[in-house]
Amino acid sequence: MPGLRNSIVHIISILRSSFSEVVVTGSIIMNKVFSVRVRPDDAIREAEVFSSTFRDTAVLMDDVGFLNSLGALGMVRVRGSLVVFVYDIHDVRPFCEIMGLPCLEPWDGESLIQSIREGRDYSEVFELPYVVRLGPWLSIDGAKGLEVVRRSPTFNKNWGEVMRWGLNRLIGGFSRELPNELLIRAQDSINVAGGGDGVLISGSTWSFIKDKVDKLAGYALVKSLYVNPLPKNLPNVKYVVDIDDFLSKKLGVGRLMMDDVAKWYNDLMSEVMREFFFRGAGDPLMLIEWFIARHRRVGEVPIVILDPAYAYDISSEGLSPSYDMLPTYFEPARFGQVIDIVTSPLAALIALSRSGYEYGRIIAITSPCTLIANQDLLSEMQDIIKPNNSLLIIMSVDNGHESECGDFTELFTKYGIKYSAINYDPTNPTSALMDLIRVNESRGVVVINFSKKAVKHMYIVNDEYCDNCGDCLRIGCTAIRLAKKPVIEQDKCIGCGICELVCTRGAIGKM
Repeated sequence: MPGLRNSIVHIISILRSSFSEVVVTGSIIMNKVFSVRVRPDDAIREAEVFSSTFRDTAVLMDDVGFLNSLGALGMVRVRGSLVVFVYDIHDVRPFCEIMGLPCLEPWDGESLIQSIREGRDYSEVFELPYVVRLGPWLSIDGAKGLEVVRRSPTFNKNWGEVMRWGLNRLIGGFSRELPNELLIRAQDSINVAGGGDGVLISGSTWSFIKDKVDKLAGYALVKSLYVNPLPKNLPNVKYVVDIDDFLSKKLGVGRLMMDDVAKWYNDLMSEVMREFFFRGAGDPLMLIEWFIARHRRVGEVPIVILDPAYAYDISSEGLSPSYDMLPTYFEPARFGQVIDIVTSPLAALIALSRSGYEYGRIIAITSPCTLIANQDLLSEMQDIIKPNNSLLIIMSVDNGHESECGDFTELFTKYGIKYSAINYDPTNPTSALMDLIRVNESRGVVVINFSKKAVKHMYIVNDEYCDNCGDCLRIGCTAIRLAKKPVIEQDKCIGCGICELVCTRGAIGKM
């Protein structure tokens, strides 16, 4: 498992050893690491219920999940601590300020443990959810969690206010002011090294700055665990070092090392993109994309929806903005460009069916876990989707009907939904060709089970038959590169056989 994924798994381990309850949720990034079990807003509601029984509760989500849960966070009531840990690629600090949420930003493993202790203790004291901002910049090697506070769950529905968790919190409006005592906590969290004018260094830039402190010689280096609220008495701070202008605007001061930080942060985000959003060799989605592109009817403009759990960075090569009001099909330079919308597949399928779109099929690709998490939409889908114009594809890898989140086919039985199923075997890819063609012509629901079992053969391009048509390159497999003709890199090839299947010239075969 690559480094950033390992770091997130390490964070979960620390949280589970520090909190009575841990809820993992999110959208884009968390879906890449964990099975999708609960939506972000529902995760906050679940955490609120744990908190109502005096349980210390942590929620781990990414920044997109955080934004999707702001409504629930605005109405939450806290008794036992409730701390939301956000793996932040953009910047959620302004939203913490708008929502009146205390926000902490650790800079290393030790300050992460300090953040856990601060959030766990004072979320309960101030009866506020705390936010802890994490990210790919945070090095936590060797960090270990705190001991869980052991106490039995209790409940008092009138804790501090009548019907604390009743309807009034949902309809009575929301306003939250941070208590003055929080400023004392923030002031106590300041860390200062050296003398002279102060430079406030954000937690998200410390891993970059710590090896370059010689460039800040003559300044006092200031770090604050709290970024909302910021301490009022920061020691003579004249500048900040930060990934954006959030802190500099709050303090009315300038920024140092802007270009160096911007380059470092852009490189860091490129690493995030490579690990979480770049396709790997053998990605089964390549096969579906190829089929959708190759078997489009003449004149048809299909709409293809992709589950965010499968989303990856798609090249925009050959595409340009368009304001054509008529249904328009764009020939993909790479087959991945057949993807039109990345969103909740079932919700989009229902919405497009209601809209009356008639210029082509509506094709939604989803994971079993997303299907289970959104099962409440299945009955509605069954009622309104036109069977001759829509296709729901469930991609199941190595598990058959039994996914990490349960047997999703039980839902089809429950709601009376008919489906067809095929298996894709990498040891004999062409044997699945007719089944795949039938899938493409199907309507309703199709389950495609992809096997990633180990294979003993690799694939090679026969230059004699290859005419550089480019189809094998257009699937976007990272094991295929272009020299004078396409070359399959054996150290990256996993033997999935998709390239052999898409090659219409018969130029790709087993070694």
